[in-house]
Amino acid sequence: MAAESFAGFGPDTVGFLAGLEADNSKAYFDANRGVYDEQVRQPLQQLCLAVGDRLAAGPVPEIQYEPKVGRSMFRINRDLRFSNDKTPYHPYLDLAWWQGEHPKTSPALIMRIRHDEILTGVGVFALTDDRLDRYRAAVIDDPGVELERILAAITAAVPTASLSEPSRKRVPKGFDADHPRARYLLHDGLHLSGAEPTPASITTAAFADHVVDRLGAYLELHRWLVTHT
Repeated sequence: MAAESFAGFGPDTVGFLAGLEADNSKAYFDANRGVYDEQVRQPLQQLCLAVGDRLAAGPVPEIQYEPKVGRSMFRINRDLRFSNDKTPYHPYLDLAWWQGEHPKTSPALIMRIRHDEILTGVGVFALTDDRLDRYRAAVIDDPGVELERILAAITAAVPTASLSEPSRKRVPKGFDADHPRARYLLHDGLHLSGAEPTPASITTAAFADHVVDRLGAYLELHRWLVTHT
């Protein structure tokens, strides 16, 4: 599948996602499976490659991406085993371009497409063991000063950008709750993303460049996370 084959999502993509949000049922999905397969899923795979190729050829040569579920792509089916919410589908599309051992544990540039907005950003899922220790040590030492500068620069450039919800209610044991960057110690993983209305270019090849441009705002934070986690 060639990256240059991305020509935009199909004309029914936005309507499909809006319909899935309004009627999140197997009956709706089955009735629109052809739209999903041809106008949504296949262009999503092509977009993954188109954006990944641009990032790899430019600002992030080490970026990794693979248009498969479990790699850059996420299942549209929800895992209902441990959830009180039994709606069967995610009414959005997710992609990740990562740097490290695995997309679920490594810093990644991320994108989510909803019918009415797209989110772009960067983050790393819940850190554990020595990786969490490295993150916390960086936060309270000199790299933490750089982290604050980077976050301030991104939020100034992307007014809608915000951090994900903290993982903890209290600073972990052994750390000073009055430290000037203690709020970052409440995070066992860090995500920053910003939203914008879904652009009309989503149905054109230009959407890939739009996504790369938006992800560019988060590259400094991506590099910080790669270095310190």
